[in-house]
Amino acid sequence: MTRKLIPVAAGLIATVVFYAFVHVANLASLNRYFLGHPVAVAATTLFCIAGGILAFKAIGIAKQQSGLRLLRDEDLLPAAIDGAASPSEAWQAQNDAGLMARTWQSMLAELPASTRNNQLVRRLDEVLTRQSHRTTTGDLPEDLRELSIRDADDAHDSLGLIRIIVWAIPMLGFLGTVIGITQTLGGLDFTDGTAAVDRLKSGLYVAFDTTALGLVLSVVAIFLQFPVERGQQTLLGEIDSRVRKLVSTALPSDDPADNQTELITHLCRGIEVAIAQSLSTQATLWQSTIEEAQQAWRSQHTEGAEQFRQLLQATMQPALAHHADRIAQTIGQLDSAATTVGDSLRQQTAEWKGAMQDTAKEVQTHRRTLMTHVEAMTTLATLQAEQDQQNRETLKLARDGQESRSLPGSGDSNLDPAVTNAMTTLARAVEALSTRLPEASRLPESAEMHPSTSPAESRRKLGRAA
Repeated sequence: MTRKLIPVAAGLIATVVFYAFVHVANLASLNRYFLGHPVAVAATTLFCIAGGILAFKAIGIAKQQSGLRLLRDEDLLPAAIDGAASPSEAWQAQNDAGLMARTWQSMLAELPASTRNNQLVRRLDEVLTRQSHRTTTGDLPEDLRELSIRDADDAHDSLGLIRIIVWAIPMLGFLGTVIGITQTLGGLDFTDGTAAVDRLKSGLYVAFDTTALGLVLSVVAIFLQFPVERGQQTLLGEIDSRVRKLVSTALPSDDPADNQTELITHLCRGIEVAIAQSLSTQATLWQSTIEEAQQAWRSQHTEGAEQFRQLLQATMQPALAHHADRIAQTIGQLDSAATTVGDSLRQQTAEWKGAMQDTAKEVQTHRRTLMTHVEAMTTLATLQAEQDQQNRETLKLARDGQESRSLPGSGDSNLDPAVTNAMTTLARAVEALSTRLPEASRLPESAEMHPSTSPAESRRKLGRAA
């Protein structure tokens, strides 16, 4: 439908362009013949539409003829049978026209799209489609004749609108003449004879101008139609001859040979091919039978396995359910035991935490006690140092006294008792200090109870204790 409407649209565009030119040119002759009456405008429009259709038709025919010249017979013929093919394949290629037609048709399907759109290739493909369902070429001439007649009829029908337009244009001219004469005669006023004659002549001019325009346009359309129609007929004739030549060359013939030996040989080859095809068919049937048997075995095996699975499931399901219940009970017991252990662990953790806190407090207390012991030891060391100093001073005084007694006039009787007393006092002090050292740990408690006691008083107390 689109291909049919495009030429009509092109004709209407050509009409608009032509009347635009007439309006711009403003020539009296053009205005008289093409704008003198509405019928002239209608006839011109139909002529432009016919011209557009003929132009597109001529372009299509020229394109088909160009493609037909570019297509060689060698490019369209099927490939020859390889010499390495089997005898049955060679015999089928020489005698089975349907097989050759199908092979040839598949080869044509591999051609480019632009080549397949050629009318020759389309005709050849249709012939092969009809022949692919037959093994002989007895009906091939009838197919070629039928397709040739059909394409010729289609070509003739494609120009039907042109023929209608060629017939309608002069009819429109006559219609314009009739309308013009009628209007002229109806508007005559014979009161003024001269004016009436002038109006009659002008009206007849316009009326007969439409007839003249219609006849001229019709003749021009006929002369334009003739080369287009002739080119289409030539194209169809060339297509018919080439298709007939191609199919007669490639497809096997059914004409019997005159040589009887050749006929017998041909018959033997046919029997051989039939036997080979029968064997191939039997092998295919055996293979399909074996595959069906294997499929049946597989299905039976699958069904048996499914039945065994169902039986096993039905047998094991109660035991599995019992085990599942036992496992669920065990899991519950484990959960309760885990809860109990968790509670015990939390309790032990709390106890350990309290014990650790008590231990930390005791450690802190022992730390303070140790600090107090360190201070006491320091005080004792200081007292020890002071006592040593006093002892050294006492020893010094004792030595000085001994020296003074050794002088003339001094007695030696008091030296030994003083030294002895000093040494005895020193030994007692050391023994008392050694005995009282463990009791020093109780001194920091008294110091903590009486924080106002000074270190000097502590030392005096320790000295008194010593």
